[in-house]
Amino acid sequence: MYKISVIVPFYKGNKYLKRLKQSLEEACSRYNGYVEIILVNDSPNEEIEEALIQSNKYDLVIISQDRNRGIHQARVTGLSHARGKYILFLDQDDRIKSQFFAEMISQIEQDPSVAFVFSNGTFEDKSGRSKLILNSYGKVYGAENYKTYLKVGNLLASPGQCLIRKSSIPKEWKEHIMKTNCADDYLLWILILKKYRAKYVNKILYEHISTGENASGNILNGYKSDLEVCRILKDVNLLSKTELKRFRKRCILNFKKENGDRYSYFEWLLFRQVESAERMRMKAAGIIYFVMGKKLCE
Repeated sequence: MYKISVIVPFYKGNKYLKRLKQSLEEACSRYNGYVEIILVNDSPNEEIEEALIQSNKYDLVIISQDRNRGIHQARVTGLSHARGKYILFLDQDDRIKSQFFAEMISQIEQDPSVAFVFSNGTFEDKSGRSKLILNSYGKVYGAENYKTYLKVGNLLASPGQCLIRKSSIPKEWKEHIMKTNCADDYLLWILILKKYRAKYVNKILYEHISTGENASGNILNGYKSDLEVCRILKDVNLLSKTELKRFRKRCILNFKKENGDRYSYFEWLLFRQVESAERMRMKAAGIIYFVMGKKLCE
C-alpha cells in the first residue's frame, strides 16, 4: 500500500513540527501515492504534540523509545515499523521541496539496480547564509563511489537528500548501532555502495538547516563518530585490509588534529598523498561530466 515511509527521529523537537508538517504536506500534494510519516520519540521526557504534525495528506505513526538511545537507533526503530518500499530518513529540523517525492520516486523506479537516489540541496548555516551541498561535478561523481567516502569523507550533508530502496539497506547497518551521534549515515553509504549503485537526481530538492543543535555541527564529535564507523567496518569485514588501514589512518589524524594532539610529519604526508590523489580523481571525473554536457542542478 505504502510507497514511501518517512522516518523522523524526534528529540525535543516540538518547535520544528509545524515547519516539518508544511514541508511534508507540500511534497505529498505533488505526489500521487501513499506516504506514512514515522516519528520516533527519542526524548521520553517530552511528549510529541500530535496536533502540530497530524495531517490528512499522510498517515502518521508515533513510536516512543523507553529512553534516549541516539539517532541511529531511532532510525533503525522507525525502519522496523516502516511499511513503505522506499525510505526517507529526514531530520526534524530539515525541509524537502514540494517536488521531492514525485521526482525521486520516478528516478528510482526507472532503474531497479539502483539502491538509492540522491538529489542536490542547500546548506543553511546559523547566520542564514545558504550554499550548494554538491557544488562540483567531481563531488557528484564521488558521492556514487564508496572509495571516495573512505578517502575524502562524507559528501552528502544528510540522508534527507536520499530516497532509499528499503530492501537495499544492509543488515550490518541495522545490527551495529552507533553510540556517537553523527556518522550513522556515513556508515550507511559505505555499506550500501560497497554492494550496490546510487543515482544522482540533478535537482535541488532538499534543505539542510543548521540550528546549532545538529550533531553534525560538532566537528570533534564528528571525527569521534568516524572512528566508530572505522571500528564497525572492521567488525563486519567488508573492506580489504588496505582500505581499512588507510581509512583508519585518516580518521585518527582528523581526530588528533581537531583535538590538538600531535602527530608526525610522516603521518601527515601519507594522509595528504592519499587524499590529494582522490581529489584529483574527482576533479578529472568532474571534467568528464562537463565535457559530456551534464549540467549541475538543472
